[in-house]
Amino acid sequence: MAKKQGYICIFITTVLFSSMEAVLKLIAGDFNPIQITFTRFLVAGIILLPMAARTLRRRDLKLEKADYIKMAGLGFLGILFSMTFYQLSILYIDASVVAVLFSCNPIFVTIFAILLIGEEAKLNKFIALAVDLAGIVFIIQPWHLDLNILGVAFILVSAASFALYGVLGKKQCAKCGGIVVTCGGFIFGSIEMMILAGLSHIPAVAAGLSGGVLENFAAIPFFSGYAMDNLLVVLYVYICCTGIGYTCYFLAMERVSAQTVSMVFFFKPVLAPIIAALLLGEAIHGNMILGICLILAGSLISMADENPLQHFRKERIHDA
Repeated sequence: MAKKQGYICIFITTVLFSSMEAVLKLIAGDFNPIQITFTRFLVAGIILLPMAARTLRRRDLKLEKADYIKMAGLGFLGILFSMTFYQLSILYIDASVVAVLFSCNPIFVTIFAILLIGEEAKLNKFIALAVDLAGIVFIIQPWHLDLNILGVAFILVSAASFALYGVLGKKQCAKCGGIVVTCGGFIFGSIEMMILAGLSHIPAVAAGLSGGVLENFAAIPFFSGYAMDNLLVVLYVYICCTGIGYTCYFLAMERVSAQTVSMVFFFKPVLAPIIAALLLGEAIHGNMILGICLILAGSLISMADENPLQHFRKERIHDA
């Protein structure tokens, strides 16, 4: 029964995470990107609090001052920095491109894990990197660039910094648990963004940031943009995509193997462009299809020694 619940959670997470970019694009013009980022992660952090408290009780663990400091640092990197660039990228390029390019963050995870925490440099990982990079090249098409270069740069910075966030948080997750670290990072990161938003209202700061690329950082609003015609989409983003999405992700982690749960990010590059096409009318061009296929191939090669499909089949046989 627990494994069946895990598979249901994986399905829910996959759909919610794959729809994220498309629904964010629907309301991108109604809100400041910083505003919507700190709000949705604050909501998600609050939703994760009961699970985090349960994890601490189960481990008989009490957080120390150093743990809070580390989670605050992870929140700064993974939420304030990475997710700000993620949200900004949606303003400049198609939601489908954002979803696919962000899904290639395992490229950066592999690099950072080898350089920073001494993980083994396996041949299949380097082959996967080359295949993933080829996929990115075909999506961006630098020889015939139709995409906004600023949007591409923003999402690649977001993917790289989110990967660094994951690698640096690995040791803390081993001590406190992934739910606790994620919940703490979400809450600390959103509070840090709210402090940034407050500082942006200082007249001299707002004047210095006004105009150009930094316009979105000037006088960041807290409550503007909400209206009856976008309320359902906002609630879907805050509660479903971010809150329920991450909750189901970690519930799945408790019930099935991590390799099986990783299938969420295997299917996202395929499902997200389809959802964007249905909701936003975004075209799926040939170069996008080729890029998606290459990134999926890179994922399969990377997981060659820990294939989630193999784990899935083993778990089905065990249940039977």
